[in-house]
Amino acid sequence: MKINHTFISINAADFSAQSDWWAKFIGRHWDREPMPSCHEWSLTDNILFQVLDSAEGQGTTTVTLHVPDLGTEIERLKNAGINVPEPVKVEGFDTLHYAGFADPEGNTVGLLDGS
Repeated sequence: MKINHTFISINAADFSAQSDWWAKFIGRHWDREPMPSCHEWSLTDNILFQVLDSAEGQGTTTVTLHVPDLGTEIERLKNAGINVPEPVKVEGFDTLHYAGFADPEGNTVGLLDGS
């Protein structure tokens, strides 16, 4: 199997609020709106992140992002009004730290740094 792109999609009951929250989280407005019910960001050349308008909403999606500097990202998110807990060391790894929290509709969001 050859994979060209990976799509990470969040179903949102409140499409506008979820899109705004994820724009704050990612640190920029979505890159495109491929259809009226989808806001999409290119996170890397091959990874696309989407917020999808969904009447069902609230899924059990987990999005975990490995970032170069967890402290800097937590500070940026707190300045944007997003409450992020202090990171904890991940057991079994020398330098891996994780901060886990939820978006407004209860999806799990995690940030990692280290190895």
